[in-house]
Amino acid sequence: MPSLYKIKKHIFIVFMITVLSSCSMISDQLSCKFSEIDCYRFDYSSMDQFKDSVTEYAEKWSLKDPSNALLKLTTNKGLSIESSKDSESLIETHPEDIFVLGRYISENQKPREWLFIGEQAFLRSWNKLNR
Repeated sequence: MPSLYKIKKHIFIVFMITVLSSCSMISDQLSCKFSEIDCYRFDYSSMDQFKDSVTEYAEKWSLKDPSNALLKLTTNKGLSIESSKDSESLIETHPEDIFVLGRYISENQKPREWLFIGEQAFLRSWNKLNR
């Protein structure tokens, strides 16, 4: 008959494996609930505020000058975004729609993570990141 110590040891091992595997699942998902990512790096309250926040961000992180990208921004477009993939695809093909996307996500209470993904695509569109 196995001793109580061995049974406790096996239970503890199973418990630790479960905890560690659940932690890895959590870390694979993008979330604005934690401070690891900045989901509020750009200001979408107005076009001028947005442009200023993008310029400040570019200066802070030594990115290329965003002036050309900011000249092409659209202010009005009908959108229907249903996922982070939709957000990313839209901005990859139409980076000038980033301000419209930000307003859409804010006004329609869509997940802020979707905007973060779109912002990443926007940054790549004018600042080819070699990462």
